[in-house]
Amino acid sequence: MLKNFIELVGFSVCHQLDSRSLAFGEILTPVCSRCAGIYTGFTVSAILLFLMFRKKQSDLPPAYVLVIMSIFFLSTVFDGFASYLNLYETDNIIRFSTGVLCGTSLIVVLFPVFNFQYYARSRSERIFKRPLMFTAFIVILIAFIIFTLQGFEPLGIFYYYFTGISIIFTFFFLSLVIVLLIPFFAQRAKKLFSTNLAIPVFIALALASVELFVSYKIHQFMEKLAGL
Repeated sequence: MLKNFIELVGFSVCHQLDSRSLAFGEILTPVCSRCAGIYTGFTVSAILLFLMFRKKQSDLPPAYVLVIMSIFFLSTVFDGFASYLNLYETDNIIRFSTGVLCGTSLIVVLFPVFNFQYYARSRSERIFKRPLMFTAFIVILIAFIIFTLQGFEPLGIFYYYFTGISIIFTFFFLSLVIVLLIPFFAQRAKKLFSTNLAIPVFIALALASVELFVSYKIHQFMEKLAGL
């Protein structure tokens, strides 16, 4: 049942072509390599940010980091369009790598927004104000990409479910940030895990469920049209 659920979640956001999915032995990720990169990149980067910045830093990173994040995001856009227009031959390595960069760029911008909106007293300090921390962040990210692309067969089950969970987490976190923009829920918490998070989390989970369901129905409708 859990595998079927993950497949449905994957179908909601991706074409799920086997030839474009990462393979770990006989196990394929539930979405294509580009989507897997975007969602796992978002989740891994989120984990790193929450571990690296525990002082509730709520200011955007320095300009050079934002420029790099813009390049990360555009790399996926360019690769997608270039592949669609047959400008060059892409592969799963490029798709996954640029996907991770795209997911990373999104959370790097959203993370300080979350801190500012969530905490009653966030810290007016830039994330990655020290270049060394940003360098360490990028090195870990590159290590994650390289390790994943090895396609170690024993890790197939882990990556399969981790990818599915990452899709849900990405939709959930985006929805949570939106909920926290509502003044009634904003800037109330004193720590990360508190009762102030309960209602926003419930609403965000509901929103994410609706978003995935609508996306699933749209994908289903588009496939029916293509079959006519």
